[in-house]
Amino acid sequence: MAAHLTNHLPGRTVKTQDGKEYLWFSGTDYLGMGHNADYQTFLNGGFVRYGTHFGSSRNNSLRLTIYSEAEDRFASWQNAPAALLVSSGMLAGQIAMREIEKLVSIIDRADHVAYHYAPRVHPALWGNQYKSSNTEWNAWAHQTVADVNEEKNSFHIICTDAVGSPFAEYLDLSIFNNISAPANCRLIIDQSHTLGVCGAGGVGVNALLNAAVKARTLFVSSLNKAFGIPAGIIWGGQQELDFLSHSPWFAGASPTAPSYVFAFNKLMNNGIYAQMHQVLTQNINHFNNLFSGPECLFKTIAHYPVFCSTNASLFDFLLQNGIMASCFSYPLPSSESVTRIVISAAHQQKDLDRLAEVCKQFIS
Repeated sequence: MAAHLTNHLPGRTVKTQDGKEYLWFSGTDYLGMGHNADYQTFLNGGFVRYGTHFGSSRNNSLRLTIYSEAEDRFASWQNAPAALLVSSGMLAGQIAMREIEKLVSIIDRADHVAYHYAPRVHPALWGNQYKSSNTEWNAWAHQTVADVNEEKNSFHIICTDAVGSPFAEYLDLSIFNNISAPANCRLIIDQSHTLGVCGAGGVGVNALLNAAVKARTLFVSSLNKAFGIPAGIIWGGQQELDFLSHSPWFAGASPTAPSYVFAFNKLMNNGIYAQMHQVLTQNINHFNNLFSGPECLFKTIAHYPVFCSTNASLFDFLLQNGIMASCFSYPLPSSESVTRIVISAAHQQKDLDRLAEVCKQFIS
């Protein structure tokens, strides 16, 4: 698939270097924060106050309070004891995976660990003993619960995404509520494609887990998708987050720029993310009402902004009709190419009308 070059940040449209303009239905800017006016105002205020970056460890003797303020605000929104900001979603996952065995050894007194990696789990959660799997997710989850309940002499670490990607696949995390002894395991769940998108107000998928299982879970996520912040975040128990904050993987990494953390805190405090989540939900519903039979063309999830197809000619047909989606192999070069259409809060109803019209033409 040929690459298309641009010198402009896509919004609801994108202009390529050859002068062509397309409706843009791709990327992961689900809440449309790339051109959000409130975000730009808050970010400019952050630059005035904090400059362009903070060249220091978060564990230095001088510490900027904006990081802990934003972490506390986020943790409160998630109804979680604690949260920890890092420079990317990939680092959030890898800090958890690099430190999980030491964490469970010290906190849980576990000396024999068994890993359970979900099929097609994101590379952010690849750690010790990782083996790829292409089995069906629900079958894997039920088998994992059975293994955890049966093998009581091992301490179990379960690693999964919250939603399938790049294919939109619903993952029923409530299956893990059937674990009979949650104290004998830890879950690490990547919410990069559900945070800000799923749940009431975009809170994510936490509500699928009961209190006992949620207390044994470390959630990780990129903030550079729905929230538009070049950072990652980890949230969960206070003791676990305190442990991770003393990790060399945390202390040795430069933090995300404080100006962005300032803007992030302002956006949360002013309810901007919740407002844009409402707009996103309206856009998804509008498109689904226009194109009522997506199962004949797309694999998708109810109330989710991603529509995927393996039909090799769909991407080119959309492009010929002024719509740019995405089509590339992910996460490996050998992976199957997927045409992925993404609706965002930046789209206007006329954009969605046009997308539905072209999709109908394609299947007619």
